[in-house]
Amino acid sequence: MLETASLWLNAYAGLPAFSFLLVCLIVFGAAFFRGLTGFGYAILAVPLISLVVSPVTSVVMAILMQLIIGPFGIRPAVKLIDISMVSKIAALSCLLTPAGLWLLDIVTTDIARVIITTIAIGSFLAFMMKRPPALNEAPLQILLVGSLSGLLNGFAAMPGPPVILHFVRKGVAPAVARASMITIFFAAATMATIAAFWRGMIDEKILILSLLACPLMIGGNHLGAKFFGSVSEPVWRGFVVILLGIAASFALVKLF
Repeated sequence: MLETASLWLNAYAGLPAFSFLLVCLIVFGAAFFRGLTGFGYAILAVPLISLVVSPVTSVVMAILMQLIIGPFGIRPAVKLIDISMVSKIAALSCLLTPAGLWLLDIVTTDIARVIITTIAIGSFLAFMMKRPPALNEAPLQILLVGSLSGLLNGFAAMPGPPVILHFVRKGVAPAVARASMITIFFAAATMATIAAFWRGMIDEKILILSLLACPLMIGGNHLGAKFFGSVSEPVWRGFVVILLGIAASFALVKLF
């Protein structure tokens, strides 16, 4: 039975059983942390999973699973958001997403691993700032936030860092910020899926692997949400930065 399952995974998901279990463990753990804070799944999952599979597979997996989970909460979110601002950021993110995917497709696997892990670490270090510098509300700021979100979405399935920092700087109410991010990230995931499919980056094995792992993402997120508030954000972020530091170390070892 186990041998048959292993052979099936190798043939249809492109991974041996042990590697598949590692991917499942990472997906569940990253989803659990997402449930605790409401964001950060891709920032933790993508660099760690890219140590087991190729960065392209890791990024596309994250895009597909975020597309699947994205509709949850969209309907109530739309009632809370600033339509004008959110639509501008979402449109820019969608516009630049194909460029991020193109960059991911042309760099080497090892370089992609290092860049993705560096982005993730830099993002969490930025999140740990207690008082981010305030920026004036201006078209240039919206342009920068939306464009960076799109590039990061395509290259690393991480549209969140510039968007989250934008709402932190503006001092937006948590419920409104969360609703805005849900809307923007769902739009970004939709565009990323279309662009990845158009570029031929989604194959049968990635689809099967994503579908097998998706229940773990939903389950981990649900479990983490139950513990919301029981772990302070500084402790969680510090722990994640340590994990990403380990991932960066392994990525550098693979490179050199």
